[in-house]
Amino acid sequence: MIPIILMCLLQTCLCQSPEVTYLLNLDSQMECCDSESEEFVDVSGVTVARYNETIAYMYGDIKFLKDVGPDTMVELILQKEASGKYEVMATHEICDLCSEVMKGPESDYYSYMKYFGIPEECPFAAGDYPIKEFILDTDDLPLNSNTAGRYQAFMTMYQNPERDCKKNKEFMLCLTMKLLIELD
Repeated sequence: MIPIILMCLLQTCLCQSPEVTYLLNLDSQMECCDSESEEFVDVSGVTVARYNETIAYMYGDIKFLKDVGPDTMVELILQKEASGKYEVMATHEICDLCSEVMKGPESDYYSYMKYFGIPEECPFAAGDYPIKEFILDTDDLPLNSNTAGRYQAFMTMYQNPERDCKKNKEFMLCLTMKLLIELD
């Protein structure tokens, strides 16, 4: 799910350059941010591999150890490495994840959710959800000299009974992975 939102964040924040070709690649495995997250989700079945030197893809099973309820929100943060430190480049919130999932093909994220085995009904139960050879789609991304570099993305899920991003949020889990935009 991190790549889904990452693409949306990059698309809205940056512009494209037609002169040079850049690549976006997964640069690490998906990981839990902390031990509390490991109690909610198991990403040990998710693998990042390569088709060739330039194309990386993600596959496997993400295992939710607890149900994802109707009051779940998602917060995404994209950070870019600059001078040895990571700086926030973009953030994005989905205040009501289930509402977004239930939109089906009308959702802005639908074309990405299908790769992650997210059911078309929400809430959804604990269990294994397959990731089906997900490749980051560079057609949707602004890849240029301004965006080239190393990134880390964080996806944090919260329980949010009021479904309001500004109100009470209770931490559920955090996932992270690294990405790379480079010259082809």
